[in-house]
Amino acid sequence: MKVSTSFVQDQRHTTKSQRFSAVQPSHIAAVLDNHGFNLVHLKSATARKQDNAAHQTTIARYRSAEEFKVGGLHMDLVFKVPHLYGSVEAFLGTYRLVCTNGLVVGSRFFEAPRIRHAASALPQLESLIPQLVAKHDELFDTIREMGARTVTPIQVADFVREAARLRLGENDKIESIDYGDLMRIRRPEDNGNDAFTVLNVVQENLMRFGLQYQMKTVNEAGKTSIRNMLARPVTRTKLGDTESTRSVDLNASVWDAAAQILMKIG
Repeated sequence: MKVSTSFVQDQRHTTKSQRFSAVQPSHIAAVLDNHGFNLVHLKSATARKQDNAAHQTTIARYRSAEEFKVGGLHMDLVFKVPHLYGSVEAFLGTYRLVCTNGLVVGSRFFEAPRIRHAASALPQLESLIPQLVAKHDELFDTIREMGARTVTPIQVADFVREAARLRLGENDKIESIDYGDLMRIRRPEDNGNDAFTVLNVVQENLMRFGLQYQMKTVNEAGKTSIRNMLARPVTRTKLGDTESTRSVDLNASVWDAAAQILMKIG
C-alpha cells in the first residue's frame, strides 16, 4: 500500500474511528494562500510503512508577503501537524532578514487553540487563521516595545542561564557552561542592549550554533573526570536550517523566557 507524504497525508489508521478526518498541511497552505501567506519552509517525510505514519509530524512555516518596515521583519505562521495522534498547533513567528533567522512566539504572547483531527477541523482552521493574521499589529507593537526596552547586565545573565537550561535540561552532572557561546555578537546590527536584540542574539546562537559545556562523569572505579561536551545546533544541518517539533517548542520557550526575564511579562 502506498503511503503519501506528510504534506498530503489523508489516510485513516486502523485505530481511528469513522469520525477521524486528517487535517492535511496542504489544506492549511490553501487557506493561508488566501490571506497572503506563502509556504517558505516545510519539513515533510514519507513513511515506508503504514504504521509509521502515526508518528510523523509535518512542520510548515508560512510567511506574509508584507515586510515590517522597522528592523526588516516578516510575520510568520508556524504549524505543527501530527498525522494521526494529537492536535494541530499554530504559532506566531517572525523572520529577521538581517540574519535570516526565524523566531517562534511563545504562549505568553498568544496561545492558539489546538485543532483535533475531525470533520470539524477545516471550519475551525478557517476561523483560526484570521485570528492569527489579526495579531499582526499587536505582535509588531510588542516587538517595538522590546526594541525600546534597555535591559541590565543582570537581566541578560539571567536570560542566558535560562536559555541554556532550556537547551540542556536539569542535569546535576554539568560542571560548567560556556555562556559566551550564547552572547556572541555576529553582526553590527546585533550590537545593542535592548530586549529584542538580546533575544535575537541568544536565540540565534542557541538554535543555530550550539553550546559548549563540561560534564562530570564517574567511572566504575570511582574516578571522576571532566568531559568537554557540545550541544549541537537545533535547527542547522549540513543542508541548511530546518525546523522540527523540538526546535519549534524550544524556540517558543526562549521567547517566553525573554518575555518574563527581559520584559517582566508573566
